[in-house]
Amino acid sequence: MSAGEAGEPSVAGGAGKAASGGGGSGGAENAGAAGVPEEGGMGGAVPGMGGVGADAGAAGMVAMVEPPRPPTAPLLTLSPLPAVPADTTNAYADNALARALGQKLFFDKRYSGVLKQASDLGALGEAGKVACFSCHSSSTMADNRSVPNNVTLGTDFHTRSAPPLVNSSYYVWTNWAGRFSAQWELPIAVAENPITMNSTRLTLAHFIFDHYKTEYEAIFGAMEPAIGTDAARFPASGKPKAATTDADGVWELMAAGDRTIVNRIGANYGKALQAYMRQLVSGNAPFDQWVAGTDHAVSAAAKRGAELFAGKARCLSCHNGPDFTDNQFHNLGVPQSGAHVPATDDGRFKDAVSLLASPINSGTAFSDDIATGRLLGLTTPMPLSTKAQFRTSSLRNIALTAPYMHAGQLSTLSDVVAFYNAGGGAPATGTVKDPLLFPLSLSASEQTDLVAFLNTLTGTSVSAALLVDTSGQ
Repeated sequence: MSAGEAGEPSVAGGAGKAASGGGGSGGAENAGAAGVPEEGGMGGAVPGMGGVGADAGAAGMVAMVEPPRPPTAPLLTLSPLPAVPADTTNAYADNALARALGQKLFFDKRYSGVLKQASDLGALGEAGKVACFSCHSSSTMADNRSVPNNVTLGTDFHTRSAPPLVNSSYYVWTNWAGRFSAQWELPIAVAENPITMNSTRLTLAHFIFDHYKTEYEAIFGAMEPAIGTDAARFPASGKPKAATTDADGVWELMAAGDRTIVNRIGANYGKALQAYMRQLVSGNAPFDQWVAGTDHAVSAAAKRGAELFAGKARCLSCHNGPDFTDNQFHNLGVPQSGAHVPATDDGRFKDAVSLLASPINSGTAFSDDIATGRLLGLTTPMPLSTKAQFRTSSLRNIALTAPYMHAGQLSTLSDVVAFYNAGGGAPATGTVKDPLLFPLSLSASEQTDLVAFLNTLTGTSVSAALLVDTSGQ
């Protein structure tokens, strides 16, 4: 879901951010995403065959077997992938009924508004054409259908690409620049964003009341009956005005208590979707198997790349832990280039302010635990140093999520490695590039080895049952 994404990875960077962008196939160089080696068979264990033993007077073929090469200590910190961490701000995060409702809502298109762009989703002006799944339909549940495939096209073109949802529940911050402090905060913003689903929170409340009332009440308790009978109290559509200087609209004219009722439905809608998304987990990649002791699970090139990752390439500076991210924000100097990409994107500087201004976040009454302290340190405005900073993305399944960076600026993993080898890009005027980035002086073969390593991070597929449209629309 892409309401204002946050996160930039680095594979070979001084800051070590690789780049998990929005969807699609990783291309020819990523064909070995599941760890298929490029050196003589599985894992490079048999890189070549020996010649004729002339001196011995025999014609025997001798297999040249590479000795086992176990991962070094720093690499052991990257595996295995643990269980998804608890989220105390959502009391329903692991509720089976919430999971089931969330899956229905994830695939349901009926509450989306009119399309502002004609696309494969429908004709200009048609409504009810965009579901969460529409922009998260690849094997990693990123975006592989938008054309061009750099930024996401929902009801309109977004300014960033829709990030993968598989393993997204491991992040501390949700979306490319941490616009959300809990995963359940995101869906309501996506639903009523004019360029993603173009709905409204009143539309959503009525939709849930009309189509999912039984399921909702079984989880969250009784819905206000007047939603279905009193159009004066609960108009058919409406959402908060875009700016405080705008004239009051339908939403602002509602009684404060009725707005709270609708906001509660919006928050619970998000909590059900989070419960579903927390099941989207992919681990046990070839890299994990190597760490667990299966030496032939990865190629010799991938093993060399892994050592570079932990050493000369300095990727561990930011891509650390089993989910390969420090959950921090960095300015890599990624250019704002490509079709439909805006000239500027302030990243964390802007998104953190929007987070604090939202009445639906982990620190408000809609949270089931307001004492997490997640919002501590955030200010309005944010420090200027946070301009153009984006979250370090996880590298798990990175081979499947091209193009890379927050707006799909880099096409392949080779491009990403080359970007970090050069020390990142030139920071936009008025922004400061992360000091961890500097030229790495990696040779061409070392860069190739890094890509081989990244291809071993593709894990098991998400259960097919979780990819079934259960909405009954």
